[in-house]
Amino acid sequence: MAGLTFSGVRKTYPNGVRAVHGIDASVGDGELIVIVGPSGCGKSTLLRMVAGLEAISEGEIRIGERRVNELEPADRNIAMVFQNYALYPHMSVFDNMAYGLRNRRTPRNEIARRVAAAAKTLQLEDLLARRPGQLSGGQRQRVAMGRAIVREPDVFLFDEPLSNLDARLRVQMRLEIRRLQQSLGTTSLYVTHDQVEAMTLADRLIVMNGGVAEQIGRPLDVYRHPATAFVAGFIGSPAMNFLPATVAATGSGVIISGTGHTLTAAVTACEPQRPVLVGLRPEHLLPASEDSAALKVAVDLVEALGADTLAHGILPGDGAGPALTVRLEGSRRVDVGDTVPLTVSPDHVHLFDPGNGNRLV
Repeated sequence: MAGLTFSGVRKTYPNGVRAVHGIDASVGDGELIVIVGPSGCGKSTLLRMVAGLEAISEGEIRIGERRVNELEPADRNIAMVFQNYALYPHMSVFDNMAYGLRNRRTPRNEIARRVAAAAKTLQLEDLLARRPGQLSGGQRQRVAMGRAIVREPDVFLFDEPLSNLDARLRVQMRLEIRRLQQSLGTTSLYVTHDQVEAMTLADRLIVMNGGVAEQIGRPLDVYRHPATAFVAGFIGSPAMNFLPATVAATGSGVIISGTGHTLTAAVTACEPQRPVLVGLRPEHLLPASEDSAALKVAVDLVEALGADTLAHGILPGDGAGPALTVRLEGSRRVDVGDTVPLTVSPDHVHLFDPGNGNRLV
């Protein structure tokens, strides 16, 4: 086993496009780090640089104590699981899992032992004679993971491995991957654009945007204390509400622009009248009485999800007013046209700089 270290890692293509801007991070031995972000943010490029499939323009990547910048992929002792499985259709499950070991001239009895152990772990024992075309999507993904496991690598690399599965199977496979990684204790990098997948799998997250690692931290720390408005809007489902506001002259809170609503918030680090961007998570907006309400949302769309109900609307005021989404208990009845009074704890009012998006502490 081995840790993984990024030091000033950059990727610039020959046409001048910068895909990754100076990543500095360390992955502990046995840790599962999820790299999450929207399409085109550089997350897969970073993974491919670890794998040796993309050249590193600047900086250094180390696996354990070894600098791997110039090493061929086969010499890095990593195993990669792809989103399209990358299985050989003409080979059996056993042969697909054994293929890499045979290329390394691993003794036949050792190949049989490793494949049998991986098949037992992944519940593939009864499928070893089948070919990929005879398997379901979830079974194929297990075979792809088995092929990685038998190599006993220093690092596992997962490139959006669940993106081709249906929603129910994704949840099941997500749990299986987490249990498997914990039992094996292998250092792992996992790339996804699905923030729910990221939150549930990761020991720590690297949230990327435009080639930059905007925040690195434990999932709940990133959720509770987002470093930027981008991170705040990307992590959490439904997404955080953002409302333009100004710091009240009294320094007691913020005034939501165009509505007259005032929220109590920690603004001691902000000068009065300063423009700010207020972030409110839908689950932190709580129903209140008319007298105690800090906000009132005029509902124009309702999504009844069973356990939860999402109410979408606007804050009445000058003009149309800013949009707001509220997560309510599924048992609460709310209809289009209702006005719902809400309150929010000052601890759950996030403030960001409207220019650069950085969190205001």
